Amino acid sequence: MFGKSTANISKNEQILYGSVSAIAVGLIGYAFYLTASLSLFEFILLASSTLVTILVAGFRISIPGTRINADANTVAAFWGCVSLGPAGGILLASVAGITGRLRFGERDKHDLFAVCSEIVASFIGAVIYGLALTNFTSRVEVAGLNTMLVPNEVIISAVLMAAAHFSVKAALLFVRQGIESSRQQKPSSWDEVASLLSSYPVSILGTILLFLVFRHYGFDFGLVIVLLVVVGNIAYKIHLRSLSAKTRQIMEASRLHLATVEALATAIDARDQVGTGHVRRTQIYAVGLGRLLGLSEDEISALRAGALLHDIGKLAVPDHILNKPGRLTPAEMEKMKIHSSVGASILEKVGFTYPVVPTVKYHHECWDGSGYPEGLKGKQIPITARILTIADAFDTLRGDRPYRSAISREEACDFLRSRAGSQYDPALVQVFIKNLKALDDEIAEAGLSYESALAAGGEAEELPSYVEQIQRANHEVFTLFSLAREFSSSLNLGQTLSLFTQKVAAFVPYDTCVLYLLDESGETATAAFVEGQRKTELTGKRIRVGEGATGYVLKKLTSVSNVDPTLDFAFSGVESGLDYTAMTSLPLIAEEKLIGAVSLYSNSVASYQDEHLRLLETVSRIAADAIEKALRHAEAQAYALTDPMTGLPNSRSLQIEFDKEVMRAGRGGTTFQLLVLDLDGFKAVNDTYGHRVGDNMLREIAKLIRGQLREYDFLARYGGDEFVAIVPDTDMTYMERLRRRIEDTVSTFALPVGGDQFARVGISFGSASFPTQGQSFDELVVVADKAMYRSKAINRLRNSRTGVDTEEMIPVVKVLDVEELENLPVPRPTTPPFIREGESEEHSIISFSTIT
Repeated sequence: MFGKSTANISKNEQILYGSVSAIAVGLIGYAFYLTASLSLFEFILLASSTLVTILVAGFRISIPGTRINADANTVAAFWGCVSLGPAGGILLASVAGITGRLRFGERDKHDLFAVCSEIVASFIGAVIYGLALTNFTSRVEVAGLNTMLVPNEVIISAVLMAAAHFSVKAALLFVRQGIESSRQQKPSSWDEVASLLSSYPVSILGTILLFLVFRHYGFDFGLVIVLLVVVGNIAYKIHLRSLSAKTRQIMEASRLHLATVEALATAIDARDQVGTGHVRRTQIYAVGLGRLLGLSEDEISALRAGALLHDIGKLAVPDHILNKPGRLTPAEMEKMKIHSSVGASILEKVGFTYPVVPTVKYHHECWDGSGYPEGLKGKQIPITARILTIADAFDTLRGDRPYRSAISREEACDFLRSRAGSQYDPALVQVFIKNLKALDDEIAEAGLSYESALAAGGEAEELPSYVEQIQRANHEVFTLFSLAREFSSSLNLGQTLSLFTQKVAAFVPYDTCVLYLLDESGETATAAFVEGQRKTELTGKRIRVGEGATGYVLKKLTSVSNVDPTLDFAFSGVESGLDYTAMTSLPLIAEEKLIGAVSLYSNSVASYQDEHLRLLETVSRIAADAIEKALRHAEAQAYALTDPMTGLPNSRSLQIEFDKEVMRAGRGGTTFQLLVLDLDGFKAVNDTYGHRVGDNMLREIAKLIRGQLREYDFLARYGGDEFVAIVPDTDMTYMERLRRRIEDTVSTFALPVGGDQFARVGISFGSASFPTQGQSFDELVVVADKAMYRSKAINRLRNSRTGVDTEEMIPVVKVLDVEELENLPVPRPTTPPFIREGESEEHSIISFSTIT
């Protein structure tokens, strides 16, 4: 019957419980022995009293506003002692104790001890009552109301009986508490004794009233009492069932209320990219700590609801602040701080009967007064808020957040200890850490521990679909915000395309992402950027508009999905698409202008879903504007550094390259040559055939010169018909060969100008060496210019020997028909009058051309 009674008790407790139980069993046997001597009337009275006792056992009636109560078990025991002596007292006490414990008790060792104590006390009380009653004579005056009289000896004996009954129960209670306190710390038994004593006055009064009524009305009243008790018990059971139904309804409503609160709290936390377990773990930590501190039920309820709703005010904080991966700016931090006040304002509308609002409002206050929103300090902060801030901080530290990784339990405890006395209540931190294992065990039992969440291969807990969808939606908003912000700050085309592929990967799975940009002709598109598999193979590939899936997208300006990926690779001769299982492609349109297409290929997904396409379209719209801006910037930058006529770098680009070459030469201890090249007879071409022919001549000569230079040599149009080249890592022998190649190439070139006529120009150049002939650009140009003009003078002299007017080269010599052009001799000039003594003509020409 009391199955939990013998677990984990000491030897002294076993002796005490065994002794009392043995005495009680002996007394019950003695009581049955005494019933054999009862008269029929007494036996019927015992039977009816037993029935009534069974029906009323375990009930207590309290007087409102006081600690006084009437205990039905005590009244039944006293009635048995008064009406039937020791047999009645023992049996009714046994029935009342056992029935009451079966009905309301916990059926543990204390209940068993209480029943046995009741039996022993009732026997002692009955004996005292009998002894006291025999010591009074019938001459003792009676007390009563009108004709309902109670002998005084009965009243006095009843009081003595109650005193003896109380003394025995109190003594046994103190003995039990003394033995238990020697083994483990137990609260004082004085509260139990006071509670026990409070029931005796009403119990004695009730017993005397029963005696008075039975004395006046006789046994018939007993039948009325039995009937009333039976009817009352039936009514009570009906009421109990109705109350139970109402209680279930209330509990279900309360459960639904808490479940609703938890679901909403989880949804709110999902905006903060927090899993479902955070608010529940915080609740267990907070409620557990509150119970350890002995908080009232209202305060516990406030912690239970407050833990779920403490971050409801984050609805007023923008997502890009909540999910910012880096440190918040001061302005962002001030915005974040409003969530506690906003949360309190929201909860004020609910009308909680327990202190949820201050719990939520002040859970970011600090022990030293440095918190928010009101800067409360120490015990000015409600204890529920002090508890919640510890529970929330500890669980937040244990989980991953967008701005940091999770830390271990020991590190989180060290963090709390380091902030105890400044941010947190030091006494509460000590109690929390001391009892942390028990709280973590409770969390583990609920299946909410981080260890259980990560048990399946390190994956986070499986989120309900609604939480995942909320997190995805907020992740989408934050990512798009970040995308727009990052795109707005990027003008580099390569960085923009790389950023685009990274952001696409955050939403849509792919194994290869190719960004095609439409060429100027509008007939082809080039794979300007590739991310993922076969990057090297696909980069730079061209597709024609209208060919393949991507070509179709470029032609029709509409997206396609889940078509055969090999269509894109069949026309380009690439066999990379053979193992792809799905693809999707859509056009990139900025300002109603097609600029290219983005194509995704995957061998890990069977097909792309509508949600994938929606997200890709959203990201692509933002990216297309950024790509168009980057293209315009690249174009403007190219114009700023490129000569639009020849396509060569301009003078600005020349200066930049010169500075780079100076730095490189300084690091490596090398030299380089700066060449100045000027066309001879170009003015005559312009004057004779117009600027269009002159422009064509410049373009063709630029190509010829570029073709004679090495790949890493630098050539720029310096202005007019003058070019400048930077030639690193060379010697005089190479420079002479280069001069001859350029002169020969230019002199043999003839530009068709219509009919059978051609235009020709010559070229003169000089060079200067870095750093021996100058260390700045201007110094080297001056030296090279002088050499170039000496070369031009030699060329003029050479032309004059052949009868050519140098200033009018085009009409005299430079414009020839085909037959004359083929028979034109190449003259060698005689020694110029300004050659220094002892120098050969050839050496002088080299000197004028290359000046070293």
